[in-house]
Amino acid sequence: MGSLNINSSASSPLRAGVNTNTPTPSTVPSASGTTGEAPTTSTILNHLPLSASDTALSASQNSTSDVPTSTSSAKADTAEPDSPSTNQTFSRPENRSGELWAGACIDTVPRAKALAGRTFYDFDGKTVKDPIETLADAGVNAFRVQASRKDCLGPAPFASTASDLDDEDDFKLDFGCIDVKVKLAKQAIALGMRMQLTINQGLNIPKGMEKYSYGQMVQEVQKETKRQLQPFLDAQIVPDIILLENEGTDGFLFHEEATGHDRGSNDGKASQDVVNQEKCGQIPTGKMDSYPQLSGYYKAEVIACNEAIQAAGYPIDTVRYGLHSHGQYVQWKESVVHGPKQASQTELKRIDGSPCEGPSPIPADILAMNASEVLTVAGFSAYADPMRPDDISSTASLQASLGRLEDTLTQIQGYSAGYGRYSTGPFAGQYKLQALGVEYASRFHYPDEISQQQKHTEMMWDLVRKFSATMIGMLWWEPWYCNNHWEGGQATLCHLLPGPRGSGQLGEAPTDTLKTWGAAARSPWKKANA
Repeated sequence: MGSLNINSSASSPLRAGVNTNTPTPSTVPSASGTTGEAPTTSTILNHLPLSASDTALSASQNSTSDVPTSTSSAKADTAEPDSPSTNQTFSRPENRSGELWAGACIDTVPRAKALAGRTFYDFDGKTVKDPIETLADAGVNAFRVQASRKDCLGPAPFASTASDLDDEDDFKLDFGCIDVKVKLAKQAIALGMRMQLTINQGLNIPKGMEKYSYGQMVQEVQKETKRQLQPFLDAQIVPDIILLENEGTDGFLFHEEATGHDRGSNDGKASQDVVNQEKCGQIPTGKMDSYPQLSGYYKAEVIACNEAIQAAGYPIDTVRYGLHSHGQYVQWKESVVHGPKQASQTELKRIDGSPCEGPSPIPADILAMNASEVLTVAGFSAYADPMRPDDISSTASLQASLGRLEDTLTQIQGYSAGYGRYSTGPFAGQYKLQALGVEYASRFHYPDEISQQQKHTEMMWDLVRKFSATMIGMLWWEPWYCNNHWEGGQATLCHLLPGPRGSGQLGEAPTDTLKTWGAAARSPWKKANA
C-alpha cells in the first residue's frame, strides 16, 4: 500500500527480554566504517543468530564466502537499568524457543481510537480491550510505524468531525504527528514487540530545495532523517530495523511538482542536455535511473541514523537497515541484489551510457561506503495474489495465491547466499541479507470465510518456514483498519460492529485469523547458538 497521511538521558532504550548471563564483548562500527569501544550499555537483540541445524540453503549456497562485515548497519539493544556504567559488555539474550516476526503495521490505530464512538473489543465482541493489547495477547511480536517529511513533530490533537467515518473509509484522515507514533511504539514495545521504523523522504523535491547541489541535498537528507528519528531516541526507543522509504522502488526526491518532470529520467519533460546534467549529478536526483546518486542518499541516511543513535548514548551494532520494494518480487535495488560493491554505486553515466566528465559531485565519504554492506534487510510487499483466492474451498487454489510470495522468498534466498553469513558479532551465524515481509494481507469475507482464511494463513506460514534461514518475518498491513474501501475492508484481521442506527458509532473486534497469525510467532523455527 502507498503511504498513509501519515533529549532524555541515555538510559536503556525500550526493549524486552534482556539476559545478562552470557556476556559477549562487542565493538561498534562508526559511520566511517572504523570500530571503537562499545558504549557502556548492555543490550538485547532484535533477531537472533541461526544455528547450524536451522533450515539451510543448498550446499552450494552455504559454501559461499562471506563479504566484509557491515560498517554501519548496526543497532542498539536494551540496557539493564542497573548495569555498571564502566567496562560493560554486550549480552545476547537466550532464546531457547526461537523467534520469528509475526507482526503488524499499526499506524492507523491511534487515529481510529480517537474517533468519536469508536470502541475496540476482544475476540468475543463484548469485552472492551485496547487493540494493541489484543494483538500482543494473540501472539503478535513485532510492529511497523512510519515517519515522513510531511509529519509534524506534535503534539497532534485529534478533533472529531461529522465526516470522520467517510474520511476514514477513503484514507483521508490525518493520522497524526510523529509524537503519536512515539507513544504507539512505547506501548507496543512495553508489550514485548520488536520495532520496524520506516523513514520517508518523499518523491517530491520541496520547492526550497530545487536549486540545491548534490552535496546540499545529502546534507538535507541527513537533517531530515535525524528529525524523523530523534523523537524516538528522546523517548529511549531504538528501532530494531530502519527501512528507507515505503515501497520506494523508484527512489525518492526526484519529482519536480511544477514541471511534472522526474529528474534523471528521459520522460520528455526536460531537454536531453538537462537530463544529462541530472544523470551526472550537476542537477541532483534520487531517481533509480541515476543509482550512484540514489545509493548516496541511502548511505547518507544510514550515517545520519548511526550518528543520532550514538549521540543519544546507545550502541548501533544491532540496528539493521534496508529497503522496502513494492515490486512484489522482482524490482530489488542494486544494493540488495549484488552483494560486493559494484561500479554501479559510483560511476555516473549520461543517457547514452557514456561516463560523465569531471569530478563526481558525490562526497568522497559517501562514495567510499558500500551500500550492500549497510543495507542488509530486503523488505517487500507481497500480498496474496489474488487477494481472495479464486476457489477458497480448493487447497490448490489457496496455494496458488501464494505463488508471488514464494517467488519473492526464492529470489531473496539466492541473494542471501551471495552475501554469506556473519562470522562474528551479535548476528554470528546468520545470513547477512535477511528478508522481511513488510506488507501482507489476504481478503476473505467475515464471518463465513474465516475458517478458509485461517487455513490459507497457515499455508502461508508453512511456506515462510521453508525459508526461515533467510527470513526475519512477516507483517500484516494495518490489521485494525476495518472501515476502509480497499478490498471492501475485508483485507484486515478485524470486523465491524455497527452501533445504534444513525449514531455514527462503530465497534471493531478481531477475527479468529488474528489468532492464527500470532501463533506463528510462537513457533520454534529458529534456535540460538549455544
